[in-house]
This record gives sequence, C-alpha cells and structure tokens, in this order.
Amino acid sequence: MHGLRLPSLIAHYIALRDAHGLDLLCLQEDRFLSASAAAPQPSAQIAAALGPDYRVVRDDGSPGLAFVHDARTLTCQSQSIVPLPLLASLSPFERLYIVGGKTKQKYVLLAEMRPRGGGAPFAAACFHLDTAGGNGHRATQVAAIAAALGARGWQRRFVACGDSNAFAWRRQSEVLARLLAPFAALGAADPETRPTHYFARQNEPKLPHRTGVLLGKLGIDLPRRYDVVCTNLPATERGQVVTPDSDHDLVWARLAVS
Repeated sequence: MHGLRLPSLIAHYIALRDAHGLDLLCLQEDRFLSASAAAPQPSAQIAAALGPDYRVVRDDGSPGLAFVHDARTLTCQSQSIVPLPLLASLSPFERLYIVGGKTKQKYVLLAEMRPRGGGAPFAAACFHLDTAGGNGHRATQVAAIAAALGARGWQRRFVACGDSNAFAWRRQSEVLARLLAPFAALGAADPETRPTHYFARQNEPKLPHRTGVLLGKLGIDLPRRYDVVCTNLPATERGQVVTPDSDHDLVWARLAVS
C-alpha cells in the first residue's frame, strides 16, 4: 500500500506473529508514493514493530519488493534481483490507471534462506506482476521467475509469493492456474481459491481506481484471487487475513522446511 495506512496493517502482522508465528513476510509496494517522504521504508517500520530479531532483505534496484524475516529461525545466505519481461507500451486505457502513464521495469526479488533449526536451504521469490499488458504478458513474467530459480539450482525447494494481478471477467481460477503453470511444472502450487483483491478498497489517485471505490460503496465489486503463496515445500496449513486497510488481503502458509 506504498506506506498508506501502515499502522493498521502492522497490527495484522503482529497478530499473525502472535497467533501462528511469522518467520518470513513477503512485501510488495514497499515504498512511499511521495518521493519526499522522510520516514523509514515501510519494511523497516514493519521489522521494528515485529521485534529486534527481525531483519529486512531488499534491493534499491527494485525498491517495491522486500522480505522481513525472523533471524532467530531463518538466515539469508544470498539475495538478488532479476528483471522481468518489460511491457513494450501502454494502451490508451492503461494510461488511465497506471501511475505515471508509462511502462515500468518489474523485477523479482530472490533470497536463499537457511532454517536455523536444520534442514536444506530454500529459495524465496517475491514478485509484483504488471497490472497492464494482459495475462499473456504476465505469464511471460512468471516463466522468467521460474527460469531464474532454475538457473540458480533453486527450483526443487522454493516458495514464490506475490501479487499476480491475474484479472479475468470469468473463470478467474482457471486463468490464474494457467498463469502459474511454470511454477506447477516445478511441482509448486497454491490451491486456494478465495478472493484476495477488492477494487472497492483501493486507495490510488487515478480515475479508474476512484471509480472502483465508488462502485464498491454501491455494493458492486469484482473480488478476485491475485495474491499467492506458491510452493513445492510441504504446506501443512494455509490461511487468509482480511485487511480492510488494503485492497489486498494477507495470505499465509505454514511450510515444513526442516
């Protein structure tokens, strides 16, 4: 949420930590909308609120992505960013809702994490796919993430978390499954189907965003599942936290990594 309503969102992270434990948090939009904001990055504020043992993994080359992890349970052995396929141009309609009205280079943030309790390292991938360009373009970005994992030999143990932006008018679960097919080819899945994104909860300045909020107030919305925790590690439990102060709910999974 670009730091908007951050205190309300931090309260959900703390509650999740207390209820289930919170070893690794994957963040998108980890920057402020205003370039003049003097406050610490949202990820730094989140880590400070969670406690002195939490650390931030981010890269200034891709300032919107970050991990926050509990150093008591996980160590970060290495990290990198990889550019994803760039959308050549925006359509006239896409210029209406893309802030800045121009295409932006997207990245995936990769980290190799080692459990302190023993066990082999695993890879974490944090991504925020393009809003514009359609699901065909977003599929090329997912394929690039899978290729980046394979190039590092990390494809056997990984978790990929992020915002897929997999909008579809109909049969969205099928569209999302096709989008995530490169992960599925590596044995990874996110079997959940509940919606995670609500247009009516957007807090962005463009006219289509404001229109979505207005329609939401009238009881009209198109909830869709955008946010995924896609992994080939054993998932013993999955859940979702309703976060009204963001247009995205918080999704989580308990993974067996040892």
